[in-house]
Amino acid sequence: MNTNEQTPDSNPLEETRNIIAGDHRHFSRRNFCRTLALPAGALALGSAFPAFAAEPSEKPQDESAPPAPARNDATDKEYETKVLWNFDGCLSDRFMQRVHPYVYNGNVYMFILLPGLKTMIAKVPLDGGKVEMFPLMPGHVTGNDPHRYYAIAADSLGHIHVSGDMHSSAYVKHWISKKPEDISGFVFAAGAGSNKGPQGVNVTYPQFFRSPDGVLYHKIRCADPVWGIGISVLNVRTQTWSMLGAEVKGSTRNKNPKVKDKPMSAWEDNGEGGFYDYTQPHAALAWGTDKRMHLAFGLLNENTPSSSGRHTLTHALYAYSDDGGKTIHRNDGSRIKWPIRAEGGPNQGDVVYSEHEGSPRWLDVGISLRVDEKNRPVVSVLSTKTGRHSLVLEKGKWTELRGAGSPASDSTTNEEDEVDTSEKVDVSKLLMPNESNRKMEANHFRETGNLVYTILPKRDRFKRILVVLSKPIKDK
Repeated sequence: MNTNEQTPDSNPLEETRNIIAGDHRHFSRRNFCRTLALPAGALALGSAFPAFAAEPSEKPQDESAPPAPARNDATDKEYETKVLWNFDGCLSDRFMQRVHPYVYNGNVYMFILLPGLKTMIAKVPLDGGKVEMFPLMPGHVTGNDPHRYYAIAADSLGHIHVSGDMHSSAYVKHWISKKPEDISGFVFAAGAGSNKGPQGVNVTYPQFFRSPDGVLYHKIRCADPVWGIGISVLNVRTQTWSMLGAEVKGSTRNKNPKVKDKPMSAWEDNGEGGFYDYTQPHAALAWGTDKRMHLAFGLLNENTPSSSGRHTLTHALYAYSDDGGKTIHRNDGSRIKWPIRAEGGPNQGDVVYSEHEGSPRWLDVGISLRVDEKNRPVVSVLSTKTGRHSLVLEKGKWTELRGAGSPASDSTTNEEDEVDTSEKVDVSKLLMPNESNRKMEANHFRETGNLVYTILPKRDRFKRILVVLSKPIKDK
């Protein structure tokens, strides 16, 4: 069922509960933080819920109001909140846990999975207009594997790009809309040996990034020719993609002949279980107002006993580029050779933080990157032993920010950058853990100060997915 009507929540304990149910009212940033302050790791593990939400059971359970977070007068701002759309015909299990809104030119784009894993793309106007929803492709069904989520973005010509339905897939699956800003028809633009889609072999975990100039980038984890990261950039004029990187030299891993001479953006030869074994490298991109491109990578540079329950990294690395990724540099300006590595040498990225003492696990597999109001990159990683470490590049040195830590038991994700509001307030001041940011449209928030986010079926007592818009109320 498609509906724009709001259904009142049966439990009016406080504003946050009514917001989830679609009540239009004013609420403060402190209350908004309560709404989004889900336990870190909830999305990845599918096992944690906010205090106002019912655990999945036969009967919703009433719970006491969540405790108020610490007050921060500098960020106490009134918001007017509206549910743009709610939809109760989608799946409510873990297959919907990676739905993320993407805002472009006044519309929110997102994927929806219907029963039978039928794959739909929805377009929700920010002005409250009619919602559209069409199949990604006639008859397309997502694979029966919760890794197979979708990422969505628009290029500078307005074409909508979709990447997903992959778990160790032979190549990047990629679709593009036939017409700009039109989701009624897509074409499949990918395939082995094709440059019509983002590059990578044996791939999982796609994500798009868009530069201030509208250039579209795509990041994905690759397993061939070695475990690593592939970052592709779109030539919008020809609608072709090429990878930022170079061929891996000196690998002792037996290469698949089909991936000979294929480039990589980042890699390491260590793994969970031994050299060239399983690993979960991740990366993030961000831009400052000066349009400099910043890149952060998380790599494993030590062997661990096994991969079972021990997914970990050892290094957070950094590079910047002033030419769209053609050349990359350390913070002192020295050039780095593609592909990025943690191992010392000409390929080594700028080491922001490393930890590989004692027994694994060391660093969580997530890595986040943002650019602050002074155009300084901030890289954040989570140590399983010592908690969160957020470091800012200041006067040529990586300096740890104080007071923004998280407990070592928290988990984080690689899917989203941390964000700044239009008031230049980072997420630590908003009391929003990274998991909440995965549901929020980061770029729209940073650029406009308006909050666009989804509430997933697992966190709504009516098992709907909701698209929510919150605008700051201007001071009279």
